[in-house]
Amino acid sequence: MSKSIKHLYADFKPEHYVLQLTPDRDTMKFTGTVTIHGKKTSRPSRRLTFHQKNLRVTKATVIRRQKKLSETIKVDRINNHAGCDEVRLHTEQDLYPGEYSVELEFSGKITPAMDGIYPCNFVHDKKEKKLIATQFESHHAREAFPCVDEPEAKATFDLILTTPKGEPVIANTPVHSQKHDSKTTTTTFETTPKMSTYLLAFVFGEMDFKETKTKTGTIVRAYATPDNTAHTGFALDVAVKCLEFYNDYFGLDYPLEKCDLVALPDFASGAMENWGCITFREQCMLVDPKNTSVGTKQFVAMVVAHELAHQWFGNLVTMRWWTDLWLNEGFASWIEYMAIDTIFPEWNIWTQFISDEQQPVFKSDALKNTHPVEVPIHHPDEIRSIFDAISYQKGSSVIHMLHEYLGAKPFREGLRYYLKKHQFSNTDTVDLWAAFEEVTKKPVRKFMQAWTSTPGFPIIHADVSGDSVGLKQSRFNLAGPDSTHDHQIWPIPLLSSEFDAQIFDTSSLQSKSTSTNKIKFNANQAGFYRTVYNNDHYATLARRLESGEFSAQDRLGLLSDIFESSKAGYVPLSNAFSLLDSYKNEQNAAVWDIIAGNLVEIRSVFGDNEIIRQKLKPTIARLVNSELKRLGWKPAKNEPYFDTLLRPTILGLAASADVPPVLSDISQRFEAMKLPTDIEPDLRSVIWGTSARNGDDKTFKKFIKLHNSESNSEVRTTLAMAICSFEQPHLIDPALSMITSKQVRLQDITYWVAYSFANRHAKEKTWKWFQANWKWLEKNIGSDLSF
Repeated sequence: MSKSIKHLYADFKPEHYVLQLTPDRDTMKFTGTVTIHGKKTSRPSRRLTFHQKNLRVTKATVIRRQKKLSETIKVDRINNHAGCDEVRLHTEQDLYPGEYSVELEFSGKITPAMDGIYPCNFVHDKKEKKLIATQFESHHAREAFPCVDEPEAKATFDLILTTPKGEPVIANTPVHSQKHDSKTTTTTFETTPKMSTYLLAFVFGEMDFKETKTKTGTIVRAYATPDNTAHTGFALDVAVKCLEFYNDYFGLDYPLEKCDLVALPDFASGAMENWGCITFREQCMLVDPKNTSVGTKQFVAMVVAHELAHQWFGNLVTMRWWTDLWLNEGFASWIEYMAIDTIFPEWNIWTQFISDEQQPVFKSDALKNTHPVEVPIHHPDEIRSIFDAISYQKGSSVIHMLHEYLGAKPFREGLRYYLKKHQFSNTDTVDLWAAFEEVTKKPVRKFMQAWTSTPGFPIIHADVSGDSVGLKQSRFNLAGPDSTHDHQIWPIPLLSSEFDAQIFDTSSLQSKSTSTNKIKFNANQAGFYRTVYNNDHYATLARRLESGEFSAQDRLGLLSDIFESSKAGYVPLSNAFSLLDSYKNEQNAAVWDIIAGNLVEIRSVFGDNEIIRQKLKPTIARLVNSELKRLGWKPAKNEPYFDTLLRPTILGLAASADVPPVLSDISQRFEAMKLPTDIEPDLRSVIWGTSARNGDDKTFKKFIKLHNSESNSEVRTTLAMAICSFEQPHLIDPALSMITSKQVRLQDITYWVAYSFANRHAKEKTWKWFQANWKWLEKNIGSDLSF
């Protein structure tokens, strides 16, 4: 049973906070005072309640304000209720509805769990140092100060920080004033816009920055620890271009004077959209030409675009309650692609949206125990249990479908109307649908509700023969056709030139067409559904594939649909391999991701059956042969971006198929390597992963030494993959034992666990380790969404 709570905002509505904090890095504690100005709106009572967690509130004063008069009301008891994250102030007399100021004194701890106020450890000039940073989403502001820690409780904030003298200190807004004494600096920041508590943030410690401005004058800075500041330039450039893109697209200029991006050495998630003070995991912001792969560079751009989209969609307009967080994240996960497509058109990023966002979540949503996109959240603690690929990737995928359904211009006009109408306030998902309906006059709420409130997704069975087209829809089930779900009907946009803008919203449909040979549903794979065809039409599609008629999105969609449908028993697997023959001249990296993913999954089904696994290798070798010859090991001069992305995929498949020249080259390159920078960033995962799979004790020790002496986050993560990839039982245990050592940052634990589970030779040992170390995991990363 879920923990249902009463919202404190129903009783007290904060309007303004004056928050003073003094964090002490030596004692890992902090003290503070907060004055909360607001309105009591509930019936008369003798109690005011605020959120707090692990704080000690030592003094409280309640002041009633009526016109120009004020009255101090004595607080006779302060109760800190740890079980419900509250502090309750009991007064001697009744508190009537009206305006109040509540002054509280409190203290708390700076903890290593990467939420609330926490330390970020790094080394500079051979000395161990710490930044102090914050992470308040979803409900961790209460760990830093008493407040009404709910997204609907928007207020303005005056933040005052006392920190070590001489160290940079940043927060949501620019510095208003500073006072110095012999050891400390007290910084008062300008008043924030009206915003939710989870968006408040600050960072202080030894940092440097790079700075530039947008066309409209917004100051944009990229901060990092001293050794990493040189690697912030790419993210800074992307940030400026994204801000300018969103200013234009949303029709509302970014409302703050400045926007800071901060790379933190320790960070649980990828990044956090704190208004004007966006924090990042280093790997999600820093780009070092010697150590950053092309894929990671693209990932950095996507994360920056995602967080900046939130400055409008999430910060300016905020969900009323966490139930609608899926829309914030799903929307940002979609529009980041639009921003990056504008900035880097050569990346063909929408093809990657289909392969990286839509296709992976199909796998999760095909399970019987999936959940709808929209799930009621009764308590913020529940967020970490449901905000998974369904909420983020399916959310972005159905928004992508809505964009195609409405059209680009009506979609943007509806979005602009929504943001302008609700700026600095809170909304529910239906408010966005209402805005789209107002602008487009289409039944958006009814259309979207079917996709967000229903678990799973449909599969269309298309029988195309002669001049006849027969369609049937049912829920796609990875375990195979299940009649118990056949009654579920979705409004499916057919997205086919032969059917115009027709919506298929019945269980079956019969139609006539004079050009059935041209039929291919779900153009550019924009709809969130799968399609399978009869054998004769697959033959027609195969001929069109070989003649190069289809876009990359259509090519990967056709292949993914038939392979996933064959795994579920809707069509024979032989049909999928027959269609795969039409991809022998494929050169697109995103399409190859689908090919490679299906080959890896099929091979994994056979587990430890070495006979079958060995028989698959010649097939894989033949499939990659053409691209292996074309791409080789060295990038061509001015080669297309997709070729750079594709090379490690082709080399990785060739290595898995034991292609002798590839294995020989990998061995030579690994033996010659003294430092990680001796290997090109894009090829490290292939060379290191293959070397680990074929390696011995000496190889293992080399990887451990490299990992423990490396400071670059991306390099350490790739080395972790290699360390977890050894096949020998006596090397699996020491790899697992690394996870709880000081050599692995808390933020990287999930990588190590995932890599170990991905190693078929280590799965059983990893599961036993997981069980034995559950309490340790819960203690150290229990509040992390990835946990």
